[in-house]
Amino acid sequence: MMNINFWNFNKGIIAMKNKDYIHRVPLFNDLSNEGKEYLKSLLHHKTFNKGDLIFSPNSQDELIIVVLGQMKVYKLNKDGKEHIIRIIGAGDHGGENYLFDLENTSVYGIALTKTEVYILYKADFHKLLKIDHQVGQNLLKLNAKKSVKLERQAQLLSFYRVDVRLVAYLEDLYNDTYNEEENSITLPMSLKDLASYLGTSAESLSRCFKDFETKGWIERHHRKIIIKPAFLEEFK
Repeated sequence: MMNINFWNFNKGIIAMKNKDYIHRVPLFNDLSNEGKEYLKSLLHHKTFNKGDLIFSPNSQDELIIVVLGQMKVYKLNKDGKEHIIRIIGAGDHGGENYLFDLENTSVYGIALTKTEVYILYKADFHKLLKIDHQVGQNLLKLNAKKSVKLERQAQLLSFYRVDVRLVAYLEDLYNDTYNEEENSITLPMSLKDLASYLGTSAESLSRCFKDFETKGWIERHHRKIIIKPAFLEEFK
């Protein structure tokens, strides 16, 4: 997942009214000059407070580009239980499947913090495709990467024991985001949301974390996790 501070939005280096930064979003950074200028005319800026619904099955078909904050994408099962699909941070996007006539029947997106987004509606996206085909190629590449992550999540959920799921998740996070200077990894979501992502309860996940600390595998400081040598030795 992309670091939400990647462009240092919180320091105000990039004004929200200036759409030039959108070209640094991976989906759009290879556009031609003509495509970049046309894109600016199509984007719609929106701001959401923590807990606000950003999209739902009742929303228009649209591409949502997060530029500040985080958006939680989740699915409601038939019994009304929430299952987290992914957390989208600054520079990432969601909703692309619905640009190609797929129907959204159960997927929602809410703001985890104050979140600012740009919206590109389906009709406008297809107008952009006619101007610059590169955006379509970029979308295919990025969707392939998302598919790999979704397959990995499905694999984690196939493990019967919660502690095994958590070990595998921490290993993936360590390999992808390990901060060598701080000797730590940072959970990208709350304990409750991580429990949903791993298909368990917050209570069960909390017990696993405490067990890992007792075994000397990790140190947990809220979302910051220090991976101890004992963890790496146990699961190398």
